[in-house]
Amino acid sequence: MRKLLVIPNDPLQRYVDKGEIKERYFNPENFFDEVHVLSLCDDDNALEAAGVMSGAAGVRIHTIGRPGPLSWKAVRKRAIESAHAIGPDVIRGYNPLFMGYLAVYCAEAVPALSVVSVHDDYSLPRSLSLYGPSYLFTARGVYQLAHHLLGLNRYMFARADHIICAYRFPLRYVNRWRRNGVSVIYNRVNLEKFYPVEKSPDVSGFRLRILNVGRQFEGKNPEPIIRAVARMEDVFLTLVGDGPFHARLVELAQNLDISRRVNFLPRVDHHTLPYLYREHDIFAMAITQPGVCIPVLEASASGLPVVINHPRWEDKPEVVGELAEVVPLAAEGYLEAFKRLADDPGYRAGRGRALREHVRSLDGAAMERAERELYQQLLESGAGGKV
Repeated sequence: MRKLLVIPNDPLQRYVDKGEIKERYFNPENFFDEVHVLSLCDDDNALEAAGVMSGAAGVRIHTIGRPGPLSWKAVRKRAIESAHAIGPDVIRGYNPLFMGYLAVYCAEAVPALSVVSVHDDYSLPRSLSLYGPSYLFTARGVYQLAHHLLGLNRYMFARADHIICAYRFPLRYVNRWRRNGVSVIYNRVNLEKFYPVEKSPDVSGFRLRILNVGRQFEGKNPEPIIRAVARMEDVFLTLVGDGPFHARLVELAQNLDISRRVNFLPRVDHHTLPYLYREHDIFAMAITQPGVCIPVLEASASGLPVVINHPRWEDKPEVVGELAEVVPLAAEGYLEAFKRLADDPGYRAGRGRALREHVRSLDGAAMERAERELYQQLLESGAGGKV
């Protein structure tokens, strides 16, 4: 019986709140018979969500409290006690900070295999460059600084059995610490659920229906998209997501007098997202975060042309590259792309088809298979786990 112990990036209830519950997310191709979730909070009752994310495996949630400056060692002790009681073959941490450190630390104590996910460049200099010196006075900044000063990242990267990058951008960060035992497995997009359909005319009279999906914060601020839409009278915009910028974005739409043409949806269940993509004509993203976000992959799979800004940290957007409409991070850039796509339906459809074809190699089934094969290979090699 194969057992997996998962240390997720957030309590599972937060995944539920964000509508990010994906089938077998923790358990690719039902490889594991049992999945245990180590939730870093005091109460996490999202057992139904854990069941969906664990597939056919038996599932249990273990809450061990929130780590803090004075409590992190106590949390670590409870994590080790839980790991010993469970006896997992693999422990998976879903970020390279405390969750990844905890996965490696517990795996060495059990012993078991340790696998850590990396979705970003977590180096402190990059964070300071992105958010400014005031970042050090935020809770996240203090947390990241402490993690660095205590050497937890150095320990984690040196001792993890394998590192999985969710896209290619984090490789530059990971390779500072290690080059062997590193894979790139993109976030899963199910092409059977995200697919294009022939668009029906918009009875409301709008010429273009634009969609944006993402958490509304500094790294994914859709303000230039809203300002571009304000300068086109026959365009409708849907923004899916919530976050610290949400209220000010709603206020911006009101001040620009386009509230009737902008629909804010703070949350949409993941299983309804494919229908939302199919109801729109193009997808637009304003992002200063590196790599490729899941909504861009979902939009591409749905056959929507993608309008996205020039990346700050890369030569071109990852995955979509030249197939997207790559614009400056300003309202004028988005406006020009929107007009081009609105004026030429044939060009718009062609760009969408090209993106759909391009992301076929990243189909969720292929990524799920790659993840399962990696687990199997690691276990068969006996690299620290029980076969």
